[in-house]
Amino acid sequence: MKREVKKLENSKVEVLVIYETSEWQQACTKAFDKISKNVQIDGFRKGKAPASLVKAKVEQGQIFNEAIDALLPVAYESILKEEKLQPWARPAVDVTKLSDTELEVKITIVTAPEVKLGKYKGLHVEKKRVVVTEKDINEELVKLQGENAEMLLKEGPAALGDTVVLDFEGFIDGVAFEGGKADNYSLELGSHQFVPGFEEQLVGLKAEEKKDIVVTFPKEYVAELAGKVATFKVTIHEVKTKKIPEIGEALIAELNIPEVKTVDELKAHVKGDIHHKKQEEANKVYFEGLLKLIRDDSKIEVADEIVRDEVAAMKENLAKQVEENGLSIEKYYEITGQTEAKVEAKMKEDALTNIKSVLVLEQIAKAEDIQITPEIIDFEIAKIADQYKMEFAKVKEILAKDMDRFTADVRSRHISEFLTHNND
Repeated sequence: MKREVKKLENSKVEVLVIYETSEWQQACTKAFDKISKNVQIDGFRKGKAPASLVKAKVEQGQIFNEAIDALLPVAYESILKEEKLQPWARPAVDVTKLSDTELEVKITIVTAPEVKLGKYKGLHVEKKRVVVTEKDINEELVKLQGENAEMLLKEGPAALGDTVVLDFEGFIDGVAFEGGKADNYSLELGSHQFVPGFEEQLVGLKAEEKKDIVVTFPKEYVAELAGKVATFKVTIHEVKTKKIPEIGEALIAELNIPEVKTVDELKAHVKGDIHHKKQEEANKVYFEGLLKLIRDDSKIEVADEIVRDEVAAMKENLAKQVEENGLSIEKYYEITGQTEAKVEAKMKEDALTNIKSVLVLEQIAKAEDIQITPEIIDFEIAKIADQYKMEFAKVKEILAKDMDRFTADVRSRHISEFLTHNND
């Protein structure tokens, strides 16, 4: 096997692989032998028929495909190793010559994009000042009250804010439709989980009462239901109301927050939590702004193939998430009012930004020799052990299964900290 290597633009390498006649014919012979084991000829056991009869049953294209599939992986691995190439996308393979005596294949390999860093120190990005207001604190306290409310059975009629346990089944023109039925479903009235008008018509019903509820599906709904009038047959089993706890000793005891014993201490704790969350968000916005300046000032050419593979992974991930919620991707597009083309266009934009961010951060790490030593990893593990009151060895044992990712996260944080300290 001979090969000719040519460097192309945009971090691509073209390799022309030329096989010797003897090597190619030997591969075809092996391919034929493999295929013939599964060829059934009347009067013979599978794999025992004469070669002449088997050849009449096997197409030449099958043999060529089997032989190429056997040769190319070996050639590809050899090219990567000997040419010291790091692929960043699936290679493009093109058979340029093919016959009984010759095989020539062109493999185009996309390698890591070249990055010419621009300015990455001494930059300025406006930092958002974090302020926690009394309104923020009060809203969080109300949220805590709601999360710790006790649900009590109610004998009277349901009101907005109450939760009803109900059976329902929906019909359009007297025919039940898919997804329109449930038993013992808990629904908080006023939560807007259902079609507009549905929850409001349950107000005033008591346990064991029945009612037919008529609603019109929104025009932006899934195609088969959009704009249609539906009748839901409803049976209420239970009505529950919330008993909201007061902000006081009983709730504080229930929350069991370390070193929080009084209302003032609870408010201070809540204020600290809100400030921490707001600060994290402000830091994220600041860093994204900083990273944009660095990307824009750097020269990075990303091959289309790299973006293509990233988008493919993003689409696969979206489809999985949608399916986990019991929808098809087509239904998801209908419900959200999006199209596959619009989603893919946004994914391409995000993918390119993400790839460029990874590239510049990696280049900065190399330029500044930011390395994560075993001592740094042990220090990070020790911090986790102290935080969760666990033994160091136990934490290290737990992290061992995913140490590469843990190390990558620590490295990313060190790069981020370097940039934050060297810019304002």
